[in-house]
Amino acid sequence: MSARQYLIDVTTRHQVFLQRFAGGESRKAKMALNRLRRDINSRLAQEPTDFQRNRLLSVQNDINALYAAFGNTLAESVKLSTMGLVKDEADFAVLTANRVTLVDFALPATDALVAAVIASKMGSGSLLSRKTIEEAIKDFAGKKAVQVNRLITDGIAIGDTTAQIQRKAKVLTGTLQSRELDTLVRTSINHASSVARKEVYNRNDSLLDGYIWIATLDNKTCLYCGSRDQEVINDINGEFPPPHYNCRCTTVPNVKEEYKVKGFAGGGKRPAIGKDGVQFVKSNKSYGAWLKKQPEAFVDEAIGVERSRLFRNGKISIDKFTDPTGRLYNLDQLRNMNGIASIES
Repeated sequence: MSARQYLIDVTTRHQVFLQRFAGGESRKAKMALNRLRRDINSRLAQEPTDFQRNRLLSVQNDINALYAAFGNTLAESVKLSTMGLVKDEADFAVLTANRVTLVDFALPATDALVAAVIASKMGSGSLLSRKTIEEAIKDFAGKKAVQVNRLITDGIAIGDTTAQIQRKAKVLTGTLQSRELDTLVRTSINHASSVARKEVYNRNDSLLDGYIWIATLDNKTCLYCGSRDQEVINDINGEFPPPHYNCRCTTVPNVKEEYKVKGFAGGGKRPAIGKDGVQFVKSNKSYGAWLKKQPEAFVDEAIGVERSRLFRNGKISIDKFTDPTGRLYNLDQLRNMNGIASIES
């Protein structure tokens, strides 16, 4: 088994554990959101049954203050978690690389790793707003405060009682904001892991011919990431995951041939989740090749019925569904692409 396949094998398995860690961080964030929900409910309960419009500004200021405090606390919590995570992620990247190379990879200093995570902006591509983790969390808190205040204003306009506004606020700050918070925290964790890997690659750039993009093999993987699976990116300053919210992609180093251990016998299997659940496939199997082996209904669910038909009929490869910036082509655009057979045929 090749060194490349070994790195893909162990890294995709490691990514499973990283997602579990992210899930734990998300649960902690949701507990903080639950406390915020109770605080909002308590504040609204102070208002008379017939909500007074002349008290609106006071209520909105208090809601803004509650969300600002929530954003500060959450940003600090995630910062502490990622500070511990990046050292472990860098250690793992170096350890696995050293298993397949003739020279040892150098480990970046912990201070440099932490500083890079704090300063780096999520999403080196165009699909994710360019913000640091702290900026993204505080932006989230500010926008959610606006949503609650708008709900209160709208409730007053249509004559809702305080109790009715409380119930609506509970729904808004419950399922809807909780889901968005989960996405934000998980993306932040994957970003921190990706930054740690990038710092390792930068520290050892003389040993590398860039890095390899690795996607998750399941029906939740977006077309952009699926099309990039196992793509070799020669520029270490190129795009790194996550390019979008909820991205679970990772990378492995593309070690120069002269530094690889010859005849390395490593793992060679990467996890995939198909129609029948978890399975293991060859590490060198790309997302497109794997998806083509899945049942029609599974592919329909993963990429949409019309795109599935084009893909399964061999009329278009997985990488042709997105433009160079990662945006999804619509069906009319696909029809007009040179070399693509009519979608109607």
